[in-house]
Order: sequence, then structure tokens, then C-alpha cells
Amino acid sequence: MPKISICIPAYDMGGKGAMFLEQSFLRLGAQDFDDFEVVVSDQSQSGDVYDLCAATTEITVRHVWFRDGPKQASANTNNAMRHATGEIIKILFQDDLLMARDALRQTAEAFDHSDAAWLICGSGVTRDGQTVERPMVPRLHPQLHLGKNTVSSPSVLAMRAAQKLEFDEDLIWLMDVDLYKRLLLAYGAPHILPDTLVWNRLHSGQVSESVSGETRARELKYVRGKFSAHETFGDWLMYHKQILKIR
Repeated sequence: MPKISICIPAYDMGGKGAMFLEQSFLRLGAQDFDDFEVVVSDQSQSGDVYDLCAATTEITVRHVWFRDGPKQASANTNNAMRHATGEIIKILFQDDLLMARDALRQTAEAFDHSDAAWLICGSGVTRDGQTVERPMVPRLHPQLHLGKNTVSSPSVLAMRAAQKLEFDEDLIWLMDVDLYKRLLLAYGAPHILPDTLVWNRLHSGQVSESVSGETRARELKYVRGKFSAHETFGDWLMYHKQILKIR
């Protein structure tokens, strides 16, 4: 059993999917920690991502087809997690990069020395895959689940496999913040690694750039109803205590 399973949802991404994924594999191969596997859940119609995975020998890659699943990141990421065998689940989106050479080592050691069920790390954005902009240390916010994303993309998230929660497959735009909210309510505060370990790529093919105003309004209504219906006063009080504790 590997220590870490890196779960990557993949698709054609306008013909750039395999190129982005290859760049990610190069960064993973440069890690100073090698007790990990990569699980790629692939919804591509082409065979480019499959061919890349089959040709990659520097790291352990398991390719899983998911062409018949719902065509959205929540379901595709969940499928990758269901095929993971590691002690720790690390999410990494196909177009993002794990840039710090010790990112996986920091992640593994943080779980070894903490009883936290989940972890988030520092991140920045990149336009060219070479330089980083707007580095940020994640923090939780009372309105996180309503789109006040002070944490960043799912690529900053890791969870203990025994305590992992799946993404809500009714969500696209709010899939990450909804999960952060549920993890906090279920397990309390995360362990925070402040270093900029993940670079989130900015490009025209990003799903977040194509989310319509109608979808955003629908998801906000859904998330508001979801948590107002299920939170008790004790949940609400615990949530805000955790927010204050980790600021």
C-alpha cells in the first residue's frame, strides 16, 4: 500500500489535457518522496491521456477509464478516489502542478505528526507553468461554502483515506468549498501547510471560466438549502469556534 494516492481527474481539455498532465508528471517525478501512486480517472474521448499514462515509467501511474460517468469534475474525482489504495488521498487537478519538491514529504509528515483528518496547503496561480503569482496561505471563512473561497482549488486538499469524504456530484462551481465545509463539520479544523506547494494554472479552457450565471445561482441556492436543513445549532457553534481557532 502506498503512503499517498494522488487522484487526478482527466479529460481532453480542448486538446491540451495530455500536455498539461505530462507537465504534472514531470513535477511528480522530481519529488524527494517516492512512496506514492498516481490514479488517473480519464473521461477523454481521445487516447492521448491513456497513451501518456501507459508510456510513463518514472512514477507509478494507474489509468482508469470513466467515459460513461457524468461529465463533470466532481464525479470524475470521486472515481479516482474510489480506485486509490493509499493511506492518504491527495487531490491534484490535471492542469495544476505540485511545484515544491518536498510537497509530498511535507504532506506525509504532517499526517504522521497530527491527528487531523484533512490538510490544505499554500498555493499560487501560474499562467505559463514557470512563474507563480498571488501566493496565498489558506484559511477558513464562515461563508466559505457560499463561494468565499479563501482556501483555493481542490488541488490543495489531502485527506486520510479512512476518513475521506467525496465531492457532491450535484455541484461544479462550489464542489470544493462545499467539501471543505463538510470536512470541517465532520472532523474539525484541518492541518495547514503554509508553503506554496501547489500552482493552479490559469488558462482559457478552465471549467470555472465557463460556469454560467444560471449554474452559479442554482448551486448557491442548493448549498444554502443543504446546510440550513442539516446543521444543528451545535454544528454551527462548533464551525465558528474552529474558524476562530485556526485564523
